[in-house]
Amino acid sequence: MGLYENLADNGSCDGDDVGESNQVVTQNIPDNNGERRPVSLSPETTAVNQASGNNYLNTEVSTDNLGTATAECIRVCKERDLGNPVEILKCAQKFILQGRPLDVTSLSQPLDGETNFVCIDRYQVLKSAKEELNDIENPRLTLEVSFYGEAANDAGGPRKEFFRLCLKEIKDKYFGNGLNDLIAEEYEFVGMIMALSILQNGPVPRFVPEEILQQVFSDAPPGPCIAELRKGFMKLGLYEIAKSLPLFVHLMRPNDANQLSRKQLVFLLKPSFSEEGTNARKYENDVYAAFTKYVRESAGGKRGSITLGCILQFATGLDEEPPLGFELQPCIQFVAAPQNNKWSFIPTANTCSATLFLPKGSYDLPLPTEKELFEVYDFAFSNSYFGLA
Repeated sequence: MGLYENLADNGSCDGDDVGESNQVVTQNIPDNNGERRPVSLSPETTAVNQASGNNYLNTEVSTDNLGTATAECIRVCKERDLGNPVEILKCAQKFILQGRPLDVTSLSQPLDGETNFVCIDRYQVLKSAKEELNDIENPRLTLEVSFYGEAANDAGGPRKEFFRLCLKEIKDKYFGNGLNDLIAEEYEFVGMIMALSILQNGPVPRFVPEEILQQVFSDAPPGPCIAELRKGFMKLGLYEIAKSLPLFVHLMRPNDANQLSRKQLVFLLKPSFSEEGTNARKYENDVYAAFTKYVRESAGGKRGSITLGCILQFATGLDEEPPLGFELQPCIQFVAAPQNNKWSFIPTANTCSATLFLPKGSYDLPLPTEKELFEVYDFAFSNSYFGLA
């Protein structure tokens, strides 16, 4: 369920990176799409995106031109009197985005279509992103991200992780101490990344002060940084959309509902249990009970730097539920632990299918002690890497 769905007209609507590594963790997960694994142990044409259907589209109007696509989006939103920012975002996606669908909608069907493929250095995210994106001809295409040395095919998860890391750096460098006119020319790229993240189901930048938001999405004479931010948003049509449909800006305003709660996380990560009465169900219940206790301790600040957002980010690539919700229901799958030591119980994830894999115990290999298991979970959920190293 998307964050603003309750506002709709009855329609559908921080974890830190780990540094050095020295021992590989292995586990078989199908397809290697957006698989997230702790790297070390210490002792997914230019046609309009069809992912959500095309009910808004006027087939007599070509949307290949960004200006035309933006104008049509605004016209449809006004004509239909769309009453909340999420519905406006849905409409914007249908008109603005091109190429491959953003996310996996079925585990049995591959994602096909044109993308902007970029190679990103996790340790210099914005720098490498700028070098890559400066060469793209059409920013409206779905972004396909590959992190240096990380074995994952991007069907949605790595892209979301990329945007999360970008926005974290943007917040600190470009807004942490106010706008910086000395580097004003860099704000165009900042605006483009923010617009891409909003449109491509990444995190929404809710850290921009209200005064700056008002200046960006207005006709008022801009200062140098504001002028560049506008240019960035214009590259994806969002400046025109937000200026014509002011309600859209609410997506970028802080809201208590954006704060991830323990209840929300537990409901988001739906466990897939075996049949009642089976031995498998007993062992699944045992590890799920331990996991929910770990979630409770994380919510209470008892797991150090591990937050609820770290757990969700590990499983999905995002540390909060996106405005439009997840294309596939995030879930927990229970898997057999491969060998007889506590590190056999380390979680893995496929962020493209939003699946968290929790190893369960067995008659021959019981769960480790709670202390040992939670230490393993601490290590896993502080990790941000995809694939094996």
